[in-house]
Amino acid sequence: MPLVLALIASLVPLVVLVALTATGHSLRRLAPLLGINVVWGMISTYIVLGPNDAMFAKFGLAMTAVIWAPIIEETVKSLPLWWETTTKRCWWFVDGALLGAACGAGFAIRETLFDMGKGDTADSLGLVVARSGSTNLMHMGTCAIIGAAFALAARRPWPSRIVVCLSGLLLGILIHGTFNYVQQHVDGSLLTTLLGFGVIAVCLGVIALGAPITRYWAMEDLESEGVSLHEEHVLAGGPGTARALDEFSALYGHDGAETLSALITATRALGVAHHGGHDPARVAALTADVERLRRELGPAGLYWLSATADMEGSHGLWQHLTHRSTTAPDH
Repeated sequence: MPLVLALIASLVPLVVLVALTATGHSLRRLAPLLGINVVWGMISTYIVLGPNDAMFAKFGLAMTAVIWAPIIEETVKSLPLWWETTTKRCWWFVDGALLGAACGAGFAIRETLFDMGKGDTADSLGLVVARSGSTNLMHMGTCAIIGAAFALAARRPWPSRIVVCLSGLLLGILIHGTFNYVQQHVDGSLLTTLLGFGVIAVCLGVIALGAPITRYWAMEDLESEGVSLHEEHVLAGGPGTARALDEFSALYGHDGAETLSALITATRALGVAHHGGHDPARVAALTADVERLRRELGPAGLYWLSATADMEGSHGLWQHLTHRSTTAPDH
């Protein structure tokens, strides 16, 4: 197997992943988790190989490719997403989509290299070209959808969390099974290419629109009425604030924690101004300061903070953002 073809086969999914992550402005922040997920995606190909071969020997290609392989592959390659969302390393649905795409990229790389080892040089070149615009994108796209669903579910109560996670997983499995069915029954590669690009286009839309949508939710939240007693206690510097700053610093670094601290202070001042009879100029100045700090914090940070407030059981300042996040359409 020529080294140059192996290099191309490995680089193409990684280039797509970097492009997606750059669109979400998350490359530096997510780099360690992205690397872990790419490696896991490659490892997961070895885990599913034996069960796939056993099912193929017993039930044949059609059932294995259309039913069994999508179920086991989507389940196994998405396992890091369970860990990252349940341990609060990923709150934002955009981050979930990117981390899912990383799992799919690793899986696509190893699967392509495995298939290349079965043919000659000419076959390998055609395989790399064909998979780059179809199967690779499908693997990345389905797992991105699952990752977004897992991240959206992380903040919900357990019954609805399970439903959302299973729904995302089922959607990924159905897309994967449909793709494999088309590959088997439709002559030519045009339709599979369209399916691959279609799935990744949906994920690109989720990632590209995630920041503007989340900023919109944050701006709407800014217009909510005051703060609750619970939030006033936290914003005044209670134990909840210290815990939030510690967790935020671990996730987003010292600079991010400083920005969050400044935002907490400014938000508290704005809440006091709203209820203290201050003149409109004072309120306008504080509002501008809060808006600036929210932009610096970024959509991912705002989403994390809204999720944290939701888990604390607060129902004032962050409730509006939480409500919109959990009820807005997922498309």
